[in-house]
Amino acid sequence: MRFEVTVDYLQGIGRKVLTSDGHVVELNPSLEKELSLIGVSSKLFAEGLIDAVTQNNGTYSFFLPAKKISDECENVLRIFEIWISTTNQTRKMLVIIINVEGNAQITLLRPELYNDFSKDLIEILAKRYICLKITMPFMYRSVIFDTFNSFKRLFDIIFEGIINLSGNIYMATISNDKKALLWKIDSTNIRYVSNNLIASELLRLIR
Repeated sequence: MRFEVTVDYLQGIGRKVLTSDGHVVELNPSLEKELSLIGVSSKLFAEGLIDAVTQNNGTYSFFLPAKKISDECENVLRIFEIWISTTNQTRKMLVIIINVEGNAQITLLRPELYNDFSKDLIEILAKRYICLKITMPFMYRSVIFDTFNSFKRLFDIIFEGIINLSGNIYMATISNDKKALLWKIDSTNIRYVSNNLIASELLRLIR
């Protein structure tokens, strides 16, 4: 399964969306389902996508209203790969959707730029929010390790290692100002938590 979209290049892959500028965008069913999971309208996503394709830069961001996510942490960042096809080319991009309180920032990014991009992203989000849930439809190992590396570059790390937490094995990184990044091994989720949201088992590691 992969997420595909075509722009002015009809291939019969899924639902067609006519944008306000007269472009025809096709989204395959997997992509429509993925957008629905994070509360983003396929129609509005197609409108923003056109601008990204037109500008043809390494990174492009736009903002949309979205459905508020009900979870233990309502701040959700979703990352997935997308294949965008036009009459001239097919290219792979990363889609990064940040849904906070029903507002979505969507960034399309060349995969090789994620390492540097994630550093700025983590720095901003860690300052604003006490928690963040990073999710992926598949286990993108490069995204996981780049995210941890960015976290370590930003904060004064006093613990880094593999731990057993409530019977599950995690890779964990904790800073001296009580910020923690956790990845349950072989899962598709990364959690950022801070202060009193950090589990007591983790806090014992830094005392």
